[in-house]
Amino acid sequence: MRLRGSETVLAVDDDPTILDVLQEVLEPYGYKVLFAASGEEALEMVGTHQDKIDLLLTDVLLPGIKGQELARELLHKRPDLNILFMSGHLCPSMAHSDAGERFEAFIQKPFSPNALLRKMRRLLD
Repeated sequence: MRLRGSETVLAVDDDPTILDVLQEVLEPYGYKVLFAASGEEALEMVGTHQDKIDLLLTDVLLPGIKGQELARELLHKRPDLNILFMSGHLCPSMAHSDAGERFEAFIQKPFSPNALLRKMRRLLD
């Protein structure tokens, strides 16, 4: 499985260390990464970013707008958006979301760079 890509990823996490790690992992593999520290910041960014965003990579537990709520909002604006949730907490509710299949993609923190890249490629391919 190829791990490289050229897609644009919107990474949302309130932990700056996680955002730094995502940048270190994704950019060398060819991904363009946009960063937001909150759901509100992500919504604002999507409103001003004219180019396609291929993947939302978001923490489930964010201050203010939570990850699933953010995903729902962004899907209204960009219906072709792929979504990958991440969390350091067990999230059994992810499997029982009433929002459909797009809300089932999840990766547990901590994750290896390889695991993240593989999960992303499965969604994007």
